[in-house]
Amino acid sequence: MEINKESVTLQWEIPVIDGGSKITNYIIEKREATRKAYAAVITHCAKCSVRIPNLAEGSEYYFRVRAENDFGIGEPVEMPDPVRASQAPTRPEKVNIADITKNSVSLVWTKPKHDGGNRITGYVIEAQKKGSDQWSHVTAVKTLDYVVKNLNENEEYTFRVMAVNNSGRSDPCNSRPVVVKEQNTEPEFDLHGICHRSVIAKAGDDIKVEIPVFGHPKPSISWKKDDQTLKLTPRVNTEDTPVSTILSIGECTRSDSGQYSITGKNMLGTVTEIFTVKVHDIPGPPKGPIKLDKITRTYIVISWDSPENDGGVPINNYIVELRETTSTTWLELSSTVIRTTFKADCLTTGLEYQFRVKAKNRYGVGPPITSESVVAAYPFKVPGPPGTPHVVSFTRDSITVGWNEPVNDGGNEVIGYHVERKERSAVTWQRISKALVVGNMFKSIGLEDGIAYEFRVAAENQAGVGKPSKPSEPMLALDPVDPPGQPVAIDITKWSVTIQWTKPEYDGGFKITGYTVEKKDLPNGRWVKANFSNIVETVFTISGLTENASYEFRVSARNSAGAVSEPSEPSDPITCKDDIEEPRVMVDAKFKDVILVKAGDVFKLEADVAGQPLPSIVWTKDGKEVENTMKLQIKTSDLTAALINKDSLRRDGGMFTLTASNLGGFAKHIFNVKVLDRPGPPRGPLAVTDLTAENCVLTWSPPSDDGGANINHYVVEKRETSRLAWTNVASELQVNQFMVTKLLKGNEYIFRVMAVNKFGIGEPLESDPTVAVNPYVTSDPPPTPEVTTITKDSMIVFWDHPKNNGGSNIFNYIIERRDRTSLQWVRCNKKDVTDVNFKVTGLLVGHEYEFRISAENAAGLSVPSPSSPFYKASDTIFKPGAPGNPRILDTTKSSITLAWNKPVYDGGSDILGYIVETSLPDEDEWTVVTPKDGQEYMFRVSARNEKGTSEPRQIGVPVIIKELVIVPAVKLLFSTFSVLAGEDLTVNIPYAARPKATVSWQKDGTPLKQTSRVKFETTSDQLCLVVKEACRDDVGQYSIKLSNNAGETTADIAIVVLDKPGPPRGPVQVDEVTSDSVTFSWKPPEYDGGCTIKNYIVEKRETSSTNWQIVAQNLARTTIKAGRLKTDTEYQFRITAENRYGKSTILLSTGPITAKDEVDPPRISIDPQYTQTLFVNAGDNFKIDADVHGKPIPTIYWMKGKQELTNTLYREIRNTDHTTCLSVKEARRVDGGEYTLLLKNIGGEKSVCITVKVLDKPVKEITKQSITL
Repeated sequence: MEINKESVTLQWEIPVIDGGSKITNYIIEKREATRKAYAAVITHCAKCSVRIPNLAEGSEYYFRVRAENDFGIGEPVEMPDPVRASQAPTRPEKVNIADITKNSVSLVWTKPKHDGGNRITGYVIEAQKKGSDQWSHVTAVKTLDYVVKNLNENEEYTFRVMAVNNSGRSDPCNSRPVVVKEQNTEPEFDLHGICHRSVIAKAGDDIKVEIPVFGHPKPSISWKKDDQTLKLTPRVNTEDTPVSTILSIGECTRSDSGQYSITGKNMLGTVTEIFTVKVHDIPGPPKGPIKLDKITRTYIVISWDSPENDGGVPINNYIVELRETTSTTWLELSSTVIRTTFKADCLTTGLEYQFRVKAKNRYGVGPPITSESVVAAYPFKVPGPPGTPHVVSFTRDSITVGWNEPVNDGGNEVIGYHVERKERSAVTWQRISKALVVGNMFKSIGLEDGIAYEFRVAAENQAGVGKPSKPSEPMLALDPVDPPGQPVAIDITKWSVTIQWTKPEYDGGFKITGYTVEKKDLPNGRWVKANFSNIVETVFTISGLTENASYEFRVSARNSAGAVSEPSEPSDPITCKDDIEEPRVMVDAKFKDVILVKAGDVFKLEADVAGQPLPSIVWTKDGKEVENTMKLQIKTSDLTAALINKDSLRRDGGMFTLTASNLGGFAKHIFNVKVLDRPGPPRGPLAVTDLTAENCVLTWSPPSDDGGANINHYVVEKRETSRLAWTNVASELQVNQFMVTKLLKGNEYIFRVMAVNKFGIGEPLESDPTVAVNPYVTSDPPPTPEVTTITKDSMIVFWDHPKNNGGSNIFNYIIERRDRTSLQWVRCNKKDVTDVNFKVTGLLVGHEYEFRISAENAAGLSVPSPSSPFYKASDTIFKPGAPGNPRILDTTKSSITLAWNKPVYDGGSDILGYIVETSLPDEDEWTVVTPKDGQEYMFRVSARNEKGTSEPRQIGVPVIIKELVIVPAVKLLFSTFSVLAGEDLTVNIPYAARPKATVSWQKDGTPLKQTSRVKFETTSDQLCLVVKEACRDDVGQYSIKLSNNAGETTADIAIVVLDKPGPPRGPVQVDEVTSDSVTFSWKPPEYDGGCTIKNYIVEKRETSSTNWQIVAQNLARTTIKAGRLKTDTEYQFRITAENRYGKSTILLSTGPITAKDEVDPPRISIDPQYTQTLFVNAGDNFKIDADVHGKPIPTIYWMKGKQELTNTLYREIRNTDHTTCLSVKEARRVDGGEYTLLLKNIGGEKSVCITVKVLDKPVKEITKQSITL
């Protein structure tokens, strides 16, 4: 029998009955055990044996043979049992020594990589003694472990294991040589299989970490996660095998990330190793809330914070969406936002929007965070109307107007004004300012002479244009007024001059409403205004002059339109001389009482004036001179004075004083005018008392001015200083005190109170800004502190509580010290101190210190306490305690090395030295001697300080002087060492050996050579490897072998050089090319730089250009589809690998790649059996299948003769993109013939012919014969 994994050799005997004709041929057929239909394998075989190739490994087959003579094909003979195509398995992967005792060895091995196509039935174990060439059979088992017993102690054995299946045995796998003896070793874990002790997985994947375990007796294993005992669940579990421990996590999540520690413990010790599990997932939602940083009519600027959970990888970008609150559909604004701020523009003013933001990393998009609803509008309003415009100057073709700023700017600074005008008789206003007017004045030109114009002004801020002001008074565009006539003196005194002049010849088309008189001292004076009220008549007396001084005077006229003339010609020089008569003021009886006037009415104050020289008349109010305006007019003649006030307001009321004065003295009369109007502000201050974090009490006094009517009630309002809007607190309040509640702690408020009478709400009285805080204060300082228990570096300070805690409990004391040699106070406590004592440490020996204490309550720190007296840091000195734990470190033939610990108590003084004494075991005399080889000695050690010598501490047992023999042993703290490229690395490895060991170094199995850059040296207790300017050549596995006459040992270390990765491995494999894309792939770099490849950067360029463009720069895979290419354009691509230390050199694609659709002519792949005639028994089913290829995908036709075939009841055609199959049920003679499979596409056409022959039974049958394998 000959069977292997892909072929079987069959043998049979010729038929006993040949049908009367010579057997000319045999037909061999096969079928898989899982199928019912046979297929012809070999149709032409003249011999009685044949090899059937191309079998599927591991599959079971049935075979049958038919004999053929000149009259046809006979009946088949079948095999009774199936045959499996298989071979012997490969050898087991690895044989490990799990445990060793003085007469047994525990073996553990892994399954073979390949079972040879047949099930493994068992394993054969053999053993070989050292020095023997013979292998002894131990046993055959079906498990993967076995304990070999009854071995000879201290003999060395080698074991091997072979896998067995039905096809035979595998090659053996040998274990390492092992000496059979009791061995106890500390626990040890091998974490070399975990790169950088870090396991990285994607959320949803399964994690399996297997860690080899060493140690005898077998260590007990325990697991922890983040210093907590690992909880085992159906998803998270651990498993211990004889040689390893396994951590399994199914469908891992982000919560599985963390530090995992594994602890092994046996009678010799305990060891713990730590590794990290990182589970990467999509990120969490960005950290909110979403801030609305800036809101306008057309755009809104939003910002947010990065997610607290980034999924374990950096955030690539954010996706920002918005929707109108009236809709449920979200619109994506941007999916490439890198920063945590975004400007959403092109918004519709007045609509309400909502935003949401999602974070995206390489694993996908995280959940969103949604903002509050926000209306696209400015957070402030348009400004109010400016003041009513007034005419500043005018001519016949221009008028200059001015105005005051709006009382309310809408919460935003006014950026300019718009000026409009219209003729008095017109209805429509016209804007005359082409651009924003920045100032408060505008000159309108191009006016028609004699036409009256009105003006109004509207203010604009960022929110828009506000309402216009009230229209100005109509103003005619006329020429200016002519100057008055030259003034002439009609009355002269030593302190005054009365002058007279003639009216202007031309008044500018309007009535003259007043004059202005100016004077100039002779000979070198300047012109100054002489009148302080409006002059209506053409006579005016200038007073306040200097006796015997000479003056000149001139006059300017002003008409009702506001036009002012040029000054008149100066008068002749006038010298002051006068006759004196004291002034007198006479008024009507009604002006002696309080004059009551309703708001909006006109009131007129009149008086007669007499005196010589003519007195000067001055109207004053509240100590200030009253000016003549359009609203308040002053009319004065030689004998009368009048004051007229239009549109009276409450502020127009008050005490008006008329003063007449000349050289003889002065006279005055006080007019008390009261305008009945809304009340004035309440009398302040507005006191804020009983303040707490939530409420306060306001107190005020009634207004000084009640507006002429009783105060009905008061209105109280509040606002936060950070806001402009006032909030009503109380209305219709009848008392002068009110408690305001519901304040927010820490907010600063301003309060105001307004009085209300029957005429309305009066002006407000505002408080000072007040912060809503509790009323307690800092505590009193503590009393003077005292010091007890002084040592050389510490003191204990204690004190009493303050007498007054300031209304709040004291929760901390601040202790401060000051060295006498310093001016600076130093705080002693870092943590809160609630007790009234504290131990101050860290003092300098011999220094003097003073202390002070501050108490802290909710209001803050108190004033420090009075300072304590100075205390010196020192302590009492005693003899030291005995040294601790004396022990022997080493012995030779002539010396002993001892060690001991410092005394627990040094007596308050530094240890000056130690005394070592020796004695023979049976003697009490202690002395210093030279040890003799083989002699026993006792040892003791004493410590000495400046006070004296301590009690001795003796080693408990005698010590024999002899040479120690130590088998070499290496103490590796770490097995892997990493270094940045270009930097130096020094590896120090402690070891012990006696006598001194011989050391050899190897790198990757070859002896390590010393160079100027790589050196290694050996001291008595340490191995040192120095690598200067580390590079990639230094990466590898280093082995150290130490040996002496006591034995030998080896140790392995790995060196990783952290550097930029090597270039990706090529060549670049082009997988698919279309008219607008190319799909290609590459292999990772051979050298990853000692850390994980973070990403790849793929670039492209047209072969006609030298400019490279980035296709992808955060690519994690080694394949990419480069899209958006130009059809029929040649491209070249290059790939760069990147890790945390930088970018590699580039990998270029080989040759240009043209972006165009590939045309691949049709091709047909068909089983070789169809190349020969396919024989089918009548009534059986048969099928013909084939693989089809071509680009574009070809069209498939099945033909018989010249006729195209279609699906019928007995015939079925099944086509896919890459396969086709023709099936025929219950074959008949008419189904025989030549079938043609035809493929067509734009690249051409391809056909293949298959001949099918449907057979009937021969006249004479072949008898069944057995088949020999």
